[in-house]
Amino acid sequence: MARAVLIFGLFLAPFVRGTAQQGLPRLWSVDDRVILSDFSTITSVAAGPDRVVVTSPTSLVIWEPLMRRWKGPFDPPDPSYLSGVFASLLDPIDYSVWLASQNGWTRYDTNIDAWDRGLIPARVLTIAFDRANPGRGLFFRTSGGWFEVMRGSMIASPSSGPLDPEVPKTVQDVLRENPWFEANQAAVLRTARLGTARFTVAARSFDRQGWYLGTSGAGLLYAEEGTAIPTPLSFGLPSERVGAVFDGPGGVWVATDRTVSSEATITFVDRRLTEFKPLDESAVFGVRFNQATHMVGRDAFLWVASDLGVVRVGTDGRTADVFDESRGIPDRRILSLAARRGTIAVGTARGLAVITDSLEVRRVAPDFAGRAFAVAIGGDTLWVGTGLGVFLALPESPDLERPVGLGPEPSLRQPVVDLDWLADTLVALTPDHLMWRDPITGIWTLGPLLSPQLGRLRTLLPDRGGMWVAGDRGVGAATLATPSPRTLLVGRDLPGEVTDLAVDDEFLWVATVRGLVRWRLEAVRP
Repeated sequence: MARAVLIFGLFLAPFVRGTAQQGLPRLWSVDDRVILSDFSTITSVAAGPDRVVVTSPTSLVIWEPLMRRWKGPFDPPDPSYLSGVFASLLDPIDYSVWLASQNGWTRYDTNIDAWDRGLIPARVLTIAFDRANPGRGLFFRTSGGWFEVMRGSMIASPSSGPLDPEVPKTVQDVLRENPWFEANQAAVLRTARLGTARFTVAARSFDRQGWYLGTSGAGLLYAEEGTAIPTPLSFGLPSERVGAVFDGPGGVWVATDRTVSSEATITFVDRRLTEFKPLDESAVFGVRFNQATHMVGRDAFLWVASDLGVVRVGTDGRTADVFDESRGIPDRRILSLAARRGTIAVGTARGLAVITDSLEVRRVAPDFAGRAFAVAIGGDTLWVGTGLGVFLALPESPDLERPVGLGPEPSLRQPVVDLDWLADTLVALTPDHLMWRDPITGIWTLGPLLSPQLGRLRTLLPDRGGMWVAGDRGVGAATLATPSPRTLLVGRDLPGEVTDLAVDDEFLWVATVRGLVRWRLEAVRP
């Protein structure tokens, strides 16, 4: 639930939860939907006996130190609830978390998933509980004196202040007690992006055996007493802009694009969200790319389609390589990838190539110099999606050929933006439709019209007898004969436009320009 008030009797309308009003977020439980985004900047941290509550500008998560696992992220009913947060304390009575901003507060009860919010009529400098009387409520030291929000109240009243204040620790407290942190700051923040990381907030662990340190650029760190170098406690992604996602053993690999504040990175995300492991920087940063569009896996390597070539990275982070024009790829602007039986098919802005299991690059249909928006491997045939429809490349053929079973109807010769296999049936995606090839007769059939629901179509993914299809407006599940009965809409269910899809036995993973979304399949399947 959510409540929001203004001080001195002014009323701020509460956030409305529901699905009937267009544009409002649909209510999803954290079990059904999780949005993972940039969590490299920490705005507050508060430590209790069994939980450490951490916030970024957009998310709230809980680290359970005894279980060594993350919970969340937990979404506020309005993103502004986390705007401007600079300090926090755990309530000594119920361990809910109080978040302070310059003009007010937000309280989140982690036990019942309830958010409250209120404003303070002066600039907030810090917050405090009274150790002498912890049941009273939260105190605010402001530019206009002390205020107090009594327990169970939403109104801030002038106060004389706490007798024995317990205030949030600061970075200065940590550096004063641990001067070697400041001396070793360059090494401590060595994972910083573009060299801009700094300490932001701090909290002493409940057992007083160490410190939790928030940063801008390097996420959350933990330093045991007496150690000079803290340990990263990674959560989320190093950037919100996700270009590609690939399902692997135990989790997914996520390629995030380069932005003004972050380098392009590849991160492993454990399926249960207990581990977030960026690949070694020396590997990824050694072959920088700006944008990723697709990712496939073969053996112990990931292959990433990027704007600077095909990037090959070992899943151990120790090996990195790039295939571009200098290696025989016709154009470094990679538009599509497919992997099958040791071969990587590559579609570029100016033609096709394959990379063999011996890492030899071989041109395919060398007379074709157009855009290959999609590729799919079938035996010794390479299927290609182009602006003029679907074609195939046969061994030793100098150019692409029209499939024999593709009729002359204009509806079957639309641009093809993606290709994939549903068992032994090849499925093509046009900007508006699915179409598919009968594996026995070779005849192509136009499938359902999907663009009125999903917008201009972008990518597809096979799953249990049907296809997940993403367009400008959202994602839906369709069969070869029926459109999606339900759409996960951008701006309501999804935080941004969809760039890629992955699926495993339990979850659908949706890459967007504003984070990675993990959906429980049983919650979104028709």
